[in-house]
Amino acid sequence: MLGRLLLLGVCLLMNTAIASPLRLTTEAELNTLGPAGLEVFWRQQATEGTFSGSGDLSLPFAKLSSADHDKAVILVNGRTESYLKYRELARDLFNNGYDVYLYDHRGQGLAPRLLDDPLLGYVADFDDYVQDLERFVQQQVLPDRPGQLYLLAHSMGGTVSALWLSETRVRLQAAVLSSPMMGIYLGPLPRWFARGLVRVLQTGCHWLGYQHCYAPGQGGGYQEPEFADNDLTHSPLRYRLFRQLYRQRPELQLGGVSLHWLAQSFSAADRAIARAHRITTPLLVLQAGADVVVDNGAQQAFCQALGHCEGGGPLVIAGAAHELFIEQDDYRQQALGPALAFFDQHP
Repeated sequence: MLGRLLLLGVCLLMNTAIASPLRLTTEAELNTLGPAGLEVFWRQQATEGTFSGSGDLSLPFAKLSSADHDKAVILVNGRTESYLKYRELARDLFNNGYDVYLYDHRGQGLAPRLLDDPLLGYVADFDDYVQDLERFVQQQVLPDRPGQLYLLAHSMGGTVSALWLSETRVRLQAAVLSSPMMGIYLGPLPRWFARGLVRVLQTGCHWLGYQHCYAPGQGGGYQEPEFADNDLTHSPLRYRLFRQLYRQRPELQLGGVSLHWLAQSFSAADRAIARAHRITTPLLVLQAGADVVVDNGAQQAFCQALGHCEGGGPLVIAGAAHELFIEQDDYRQQALGPALAFFDQHP
């Protein structure tokens, strides 16, 4: 009799754990919480500092940890972003039992800018991003000895992470790439033509006496499109909070990309696909069905080259825009629900 009661208790506990829903912030809750509520959470839970990136460049990071957690996730953000933009996501991950590690890429966010023009998107070598990630993990993540370690990356951060996963000796339980930049969305423009055009324009830029020039259509400064004209999200609230943060913290602002950055990114995306077969980490790719920032076809090519994308290819969130983590609730939950379930499948 006692044995049956114990068995029943174990089953009830297991069923409760299985039925336990994810704790994801809704837009209604976020509207009530507001920037002030996110700031209070951040001050209570986040520790910020710097680490030594490639070439000993000092780069900013943040971590959120609890003695009650036995798992951790590394967040790798995209171009123009800062970890401060990820406070809502960090809060959700933390409330679902994860320690969270975040950092800013060189040349953007809170990190040092690399050119006299602080708004020009630039990196000398895309591999600098990859080595920065390796150094971040070695210096700030592994010393904390997380029991289970995961990675969640967005857009350009997906390219950086894929290249890192193809060469690092660090063992992760699993990784999720959201809207990874395996190619840049070019519309009807053929990729070969775009690459050739960039080379010609770089030559012209140097011939005119400039070391670096903005790519065509990238403008000269920070751009803030109206919500109706944005390609990133269908959530007016999350878009407003994102833009409000960048107005309040103008040091986060970044303009368009340089021709050099564009050339480096074309090459890096090609390498990420070519080296995908080296990745052994279980991996899920989240694809925004209505993405007009990155090339969804290139994500398919990446999964084919990898050979073990969860589900055989990208998980498509139909109708979603590029930034799944600041999308409206329905799209955001369709992304984060499977992402965290995938992590749970790989303890």
